[in-house]
Parts: sequence; structure tokens; C-alpha cells
Amino acid sequence: MAGLAVHDALDAIPPAFPLQQVQERVHAEWGLRGQWHAINSERDQTWHLTDDAGSDYVVKLSHRMEQPATVDFQIGALDHIARIDPQLAVPRMVPTLAGARRTTITADDGTVHILRILTYLDGRIAQDAFADCTDPAALRRATGAFVARLSLALRGYFHPHAASNRHDWDLSRVTALAPALPRIADPTLRAQCAQVLAEADSRIYPALTRTRHQVVHQDAHMGNLLVDPAQPANIVGVIDFGDMLYGALLADLVTAADCFPDESADPLVILAEVTQGFDTVYPLEEAEIDLVFDMCCLRLVNTVLVANARRDLADETPDAHLGGGRKHGAMLAKLLAVGRDAATHALRRACGFPVPALAPDPAAARTGLIAQRDAAFGKIWHFYETPLHLTRGQGPWLIGADGTRYLDAYNNVPQVGHCHPAVVRAIARQAAALNANTRYLADSPGSYAQALLAKAPAGFDVCSFVNSGSEANDVAAQIARFATGRTGAVVMQGAYHGITAATVELSPLTKAPPAHVACLPPPDLYRGVAPDPAESWAKAVAALAQAGHQPAFLMIDTALTSNGVPGQPEGYMQGLARAARASGALVIADEVQAGLGRLGSFWGFATQGLDQVDVITLGKPVGNGHPLGVVLTRRDLWQAFYADCEVFSTFGGNSVSCAAGQAVLDVIEREDLIARANQVGDLLRTELRALARQFPLIGDVRGRGMLTGLEFVTDQAARTAAPHQARQLVERMRENGVLVGTSGEYRATFKLRPSLTWTETEVAFFIDALRKSLNAL
Repeated sequence: MAGLAVHDALDAIPPAFPLQQVQERVHAEWGLRGQWHAINSERDQTWHLTDDAGSDYVVKLSHRMEQPATVDFQIGALDHIARIDPQLAVPRMVPTLAGARRTTITADDGTVHILRILTYLDGRIAQDAFADCTDPAALRRATGAFVARLSLALRGYFHPHAASNRHDWDLSRVTALAPALPRIADPTLRAQCAQVLAEADSRIYPALTRTRHQVVHQDAHMGNLLVDPAQPANIVGVIDFGDMLYGALLADLVTAADCFPDESADPLVILAEVTQGFDTVYPLEEAEIDLVFDMCCLRLVNTVLVANARRDLADETPDAHLGGGRKHGAMLAKLLAVGRDAATHALRRACGFPVPALAPDPAAARTGLIAQRDAAFGKIWHFYETPLHLTRGQGPWLIGADGTRYLDAYNNVPQVGHCHPAVVRAIARQAAALNANTRYLADSPGSYAQALLAKAPAGFDVCSFVNSGSEANDVAAQIARFATGRTGAVVMQGAYHGITAATVELSPLTKAPPAHVACLPPPDLYRGVAPDPAESWAKAVAALAQAGHQPAFLMIDTALTSNGVPGQPEGYMQGLARAARASGALVIADEVQAGLGRLGSFWGFATQGLDQVDVITLGKPVGNGHPLGVVLTRRDLWQAFYADCEVFSTFGGNSVSCAAGQAVLDVIEREDLIARANQVGDLLRTELRALARQFPLIGDVRGRGMLTGLEFVTDQAARTAAPHQARQLVERMRENGVLVGTSGEYRATFKLRPSLTWTETEVAFFIDALRKSLNAL
């Protein structure tokens, strides 16, 4: 090893004290005598001592380089684990007769070595029992779970020496062993190790700094784990805390995965099983699961380098402890042949993480997914001429399988942005604690209902939870029909209110309305269409009467979103509501698209001048995409209806959905998103009107808050709708990184419903993409 800049610990050999000298010292300090059996150890001189009373101990004599702080670090860790997880099977310190945790013994050459005694853990070394295990997969998952429990127990431990206990098994500094590369005889293996070391410096270590760090055992592999001899898949203990240090949590995981029985093993299968076990006890973060493959490769390289650094170049006999690194080299070659992307795909799937498309050919992956969906779903419609394959959402962005980022200006579901951390945390934490229905008492449904009702107009004092906006509108219609004793309904022509049997009849956008549903003509101020609300209502009532019905309710999305967000005459909504009430009908405000701040105030109907409604419904955005629908109304309406028709939904108002809903409310308030919706929405429309002066295809810009209608025309004077060009622009916008959709009678209007989290940056990106798309037509 002369001339190699490899850590001195590689040259450290265990002490070689005469047994009698150690026995005399142990008897003097601990008063113990008995039967002694040597235990193979990498750096320490170790014995199994059975005293005269039949109790078992481990006597450890540290090598000459072991510092007192290192030993105290280990002693402190064992004491910490005893406090945090007293049932976890780890050795316990045995104090001397004087109460000390350690003592020393001096060698003939004057070097001082630390001597300590620990309790002996009964069990069989896992690697010795592997051949007898009938379920090796269960053993590997149990290994991961046990090591995760050990990591959890160490999580809060601190010691001044934690960051100083550096050695050559430290996975944060494997590159320091690069001088041992020339000692690897196999040129292919040498090149593979060099490749991993190069990636460590350029990519792995920078990413590792962004993962969780703590004190880690980093030596809990099959050689230091104990199993029940009668049940080899049952881990019963761990020994040897000598390699413990402050490092990445992943170091514990990949060390546990170092349980490859021989060169024929499949390292990815083994790694996935250990990782799955670890994740069930100590859930991994996304940045960590994506580094498991890299860290496993580093661990394998580490072992190969240490084995070859110890190899006597003049001796062909491999190191007995590490087998010359041949097995680990074979595992490394197999993993690298699989590749990082495919391996990470498998690891994500094993732990339940979303699996992005990692195929080298995204087009082929997309074709496969389409075929899979056609086979399982039947032929269904997809957005875009070439269906878009998405793998991730982040705030206002959606990310495709090929890594392309798309600004989402279409989906109103993620009201506070895709995968908002507060909403994700709320869902995960509640799901980890309880998910029960409203027939049981739980905290989140009641507190969330109170929070919603606090936002509702005066007189609203009852909340009912369902699973979607469709269900909410269905229940609202039932309430109105029960309260009025009538069967008729009035909706806007071109409206959409749901997909249940009842609400699809209220959705002329998707199905011709039956005789008991009358439709109102929508306003269109861009083209000078301003229906008189009283007159429109009277005609609707007359149509219902002709079919033998009276109006039970008016259901309306006050933003008229499905109509293309048209401009409305002043007082239009209030006029409709007044006419409805005068004829004995209830007013149902469908706030699925217009509510929760979308139009610049919490309730869309209030923004549109409607000051009194009887029922409010919420869906999609209320849980930021988590299945949740809400009906808000007055107690007199609800209680009479409920007494006659008990309404219950198993999943409606479940604890997890309500936690999501509460998180959405909290984010809207904490981030002041309604004020932002007004400011950013106004900016967007201002920029669109400026763009309209350059492109005559833009006919009208309208809307409020974060809901905008952008209509395209072929003739500005005649205001002739341009559905063909609008459809082309949808495709061009996608090519330029923005997702949009059309609506309205002519399908010539962009219905822009971005999340309330947009900023000036997203507005600028949208305008630039639209300019490019218009120029491309």
C-alpha cells in the first residue's frame, strides 16, 4: 500500500493480546470469569464470554487507532436506543465494578487499547442462516424493516464525535479510495468502478446533500444482523456499532441491501425487497428513492476498493473477509447493465412511488399506454391529437414523461397548484392516522365543516359531504325537489353540472335535456346578446308547464364557464334569482368552477352580484383534486329532507378528504391567494388585450380573477367565431409548453382556469407561448 493515498484504517489490523492478559484485566475490572471463545472481527479483538453463572457477554478490545471519543460515541448510541426503543434488540453496556463504561489495557509495545464489555445477543448470524431460510424475500424485507427501525431509533441522537468518525466504509467519501483503483486486476471492473466514482462527484454527492442525514449505523448487513435459528426470516438483533457516523440515511439502507448470497444473485430484486421493507417503517422521500440505485452502486464500489486495497499483490489468495470483492464486482456489473432509469423505475414501484416513464423511447411508451388503456377502459377520448403522457405536477406546472414542463392554464382542479406540499402533507398525515366515515366521530370532518360554514353567507349552517361536484349537485337537486314538492329544473343552455343520472339531465352540454328541464339562453355581451332575466325565466317556466312540471330550482354556474365565460349584463344573475324565487323555486349556486376565490372573491356568485342563494355546491378544487364534494344550505331545508331521506355516503366526508379540504382553505388564506388571483388575473387580461392589438384573430378578452375567456374570430367586425383556428392553437400551445382547452357554443374560446398560485412569471410565459403559437398559424 506504500504510496497510495488510502485511509490509514485500511492498514489497521486487530490487536493480538494474549488471552490470559485480557482475562485477568476483565476479572479485575468486572469480576467476571468463564469460558472464552474468539469472534472474528475486522478491526477489534473480540470474544464471546460465558461467565460461571451462565450469562453471556461480548468482550471488545479496540484496535490501536480507536480513539476514546469513538468508543464514547458508540456507548452513547446504545444508551440512546435503550431510551427511545427499549425493545429494539441491540447490545447493552456492562459497567465495571466501579461503574465505568470502559477501561484500558496496555500492550507490550506501550500502545493503549480500550476495553469494554457488552451484553451478548443470542441468535444466528444472518449470512450463516441464509441457506436455511425458506423465504429469502421475506428475510430481505425483514432486514430492511429492522434496519429502518434502528435508523429511527438513532434519528435524534447527537454526539460531538458523530461527524469525526471517518473511515473507509463512509459512503460519503468513497471517492477518497480512488487511489486503490489500479489494484483492481480486472480492467472491466476497474472501469466500472471509475465510472461510478466519477458520477459520485458530478451528480450523486450533490444530490445526496439534499437528502436526510443523521447518525447511522452503516454496518447493519447480513454479517452483523442476527436471526432466530428456528425462523431464519425473523431478525432478532444487530451488533457492531463501530462504523457508526453522521451521514445520509440512505447509507443504512444500502448497507442493509448488501446481502447478496453469491455471484448468481439478482441484485435489483434484492435491493428492491430490502428497500421495500425499509420504506414500510421509515418512509423514504422522493429525492431518496431516486438515489437508492446510485448509493447501492457506491456501496459495491466501496467494497471492491477496500478488498483490493487490502490484497497482497504478491498473493493470489483473496481476502477472507471480503472474498476479494469478486461477488460485489459481479453485482455492480449486473446493476449497471440494468441501468439507473430502469432500476429506479422498479424501486419506485416496489415502494409505491409514482413511476415516471423511464423508457428511452417516450413515443413507444405512450403507444403502449394507449394500447393498455384501450384494452382496459375501452375506446375513450384523450386531450390533444397526440395524447399527453404526464408523470408529475408541481405548482402551476405539469411534467411530461420526456421531462417537458407544461404550464397548466386549463385544469381548475388544483386550485392551489399541483401537489401543493401543505395539501400533500395533510393527506398523508391523516391517512397515516385514520380514515373513517361520518358515522363515526373524528376531528377533521367537523372542524372542516365549521371552517367552510364560516365562509358561507348568513343563514347557512349545515354542511353535507359527498365525493364529487356531480354528487353535490345531485343532492342539491333532491333537496330542492323535496322542499318545493316540484319536479322541474331550470339550467343554462350549454351548462354542465355532472355525470350522475340526475345531473347529466341538468347538463345540456353533454345530453339533450328531458321535458322536466328547461334551458335559459346565455348572455353574450361580445355579440350584443343580453337576455332579459325575467323574460327568460318566464319562457322557461312556460316550457315546463307545457310538459306538466313546475320549477323546483334554478341551478347555475354564475361564471357561465361552459358557455365560454361570456360577459353578463349588470344585475343579470340577481334578476334570474329574483324571478326564480318569485315563482317558488330555490336557487342553487354551482360553485364547482366559480368558487373558492376563482372569480376574485371566495364565492363566485357574490362576485357576479347574486346576494342570496339557497344551496351552494362545491367539487373538484375544494380538495385540490382529492375526491370531495360539499353541499351547504340552511338547517330548515336540510333537516326536513334528511328526516325523509337519509343521505349517507361511505366516503363522503371521510377524514382524509376533509383534511385535504382544510389544507386548501388554509393555503388560500395563508398565501393570500384571492388577492393574488385578482392581481395576476388582471395582469393576464391586460397582456392579452395588448396582444390582441397585434393579432386580429383575438376577438375578445373577458373574465374576472383567475378565470378568463379568450375568444378567437376570423372577422372582428362580424365577430365570426374561429373554432378551427382555436383547435389549432390548442395544439400549438402545447408545443410551446402551455396546456389550454376550448369551451363555449362555438368551441372558439380558450377557457383559462389556472391555479391561484400563478405569478407574473407564469403570465409572461403564457403570453410568450401564445405569441409564438399565433405566429405559427
